[in-house]
Amino acid sequence: MSIRIKIAAASTAATLVLLLGAGFLFLTTLSSGLQNSLDNSLRIRADELSAQVNPDGSLRAPASVALQLADDSYGQVFSAQGQVLQSTAAKENRPLLNAGQLASARRAAEFFNVAVPEGGPAGRGHQVRVLATPVGRSGTVAAVGMSRDVVDEAVERAGRQLLILGAVVLIIAAPGSWFLARGALKPVDRMRAQAAELQAHDAEGGLTVPTSRDEINRLALTFNALLGRLHSALEREKAFVADAGHELRTPLTVLRGELELARRPGRTKAELQQSLEVAGEETERLIRLAEDLLVLAADDSSAMDRWVRFDVGELVSTACERAASLATPRDVTVLACGDSSVLADGDPARMRQAVDNVLANALRVAPAGSTIEAEVRAGAHDRVSIEVRDSGPGFPPDVLPVAFERFRRADVARTRRDPGELSHAGTGLGLAIVRSVLRSHGGDAVAQNHPSGVGASVVLSWPAHRSGPVPGSDRR
Repeated sequence: MSIRIKIAAASTAATLVLLLGAGFLFLTTLSSGLQNSLDNSLRIRADELSAQVNPDGSLRAPASVALQLADDSYGQVFSAQGQVLQSTAAKENRPLLNAGQLASARRAAEFFNVAVPEGGPAGRGHQVRVLATPVGRSGTVAAVGMSRDVVDEAVERAGRQLLILGAVVLIIAAPGSWFLARGALKPVDRMRAQAAELQAHDAEGGLTVPTSRDEINRLALTFNALLGRLHSALEREKAFVADAGHELRTPLTVLRGELELARRPGRTKAELQQSLEVAGEETERLIRLAEDLLVLAADDSSAMDRWVRFDVGELVSTACERAASLATPRDVTVLACGDSSVLADGDPARMRQAVDNVLANALRVAPAGSTIEAEVRAGAHDRVSIEVRDSGPGFPPDVLPVAFERFRRADVARTRRDPGELSHAGTGLGLAIVRSVLRSHGGDAVAQNHPSGVGASVVLSWPAHRSGPVPGSDRR
């Protein structure tokens, strides 16, 4: 069932309920008002009838004289024994009230609805509204009645008119609701058709936004924002694939060249050994590149499940010890400083990888005899930070804003100690992995050059604790 039909059906049903409720309320109010008017007239007639009865219950007029009331009403006077003493209908003494009603009327004035059969006081069968009041203390009761036909006919006539009017309203409301729903949902149909025709390459254009300031307008704006994000993500992935292909092409080309050289006849053992060394270096580079690509492509949807509470200072000290063993041949010192014991929540394995990448990046540029410092600080607002400082040439100004993007590398001075030593070159993904790790922890990474113009620093910062319980603790 289409949403138009659902809206039309719901609107018609709501209209029907409202009509029934309004009709019932109107008829009830009309009936109550007419009956109140009838009761007021009965009170006047009851006073007239009571005036014709003595306080002791005897009649002021001779028994042969009928009680005098208005033409549209009639009455009876009952004795204490329940007999009709006199009636406005001279030839009709059939009692209007039964014994139970008379007993109730002797205590206080009371209204009754009485069915008068054919041949009754009014001459035909109908409903009569009767007011019975006690007269004096002798048990005499004066009862005056008026026909309810006017009330019943007015209510019945109003009910028929409301029924006809309600039917007309429903006949108009049902198709009217359908047309209104169709007009309101027309922009949705247009957006659906446009979305069905959109291709991946033209998703940036988005959908036509209706001019109305309503929910559909906001839906179109939200959908366009989503399409824009998807288009940007697609463009980034296309660029990532292109960059990855470019990065993989270089070591693969070198490998193929070295293998072709090794296959040539007449190669000496030393030349073959050199070709194997170059091939091994390029293979290592391919392995690092593949591992980094896998890290960036990993699904972090379950990363929170691996979070524990760990000692950041101990993690940084361990990372510095490993980096120091690699820095010793180059006469570079790696030190861990700052707060000795800072606890934080996160994935210690991923955070260790981020720290290792930053230290490796600093080692590639640190001059001989210099020092690399990794400082741990417990910052304000329950945040923890790790700052790695080196004494290298710093980031080039054009690289600094994009240092954490994939496959963004500085020139040879920043990436290699010697242009001929390929083993010193990075994959261009180390800092990208660092930012990915930090953002998965709700933080970020920032690179900056020292104001003196010598050295650079990379700061890793993230919230120390997450809301809710932490699965466990880990002291590395």
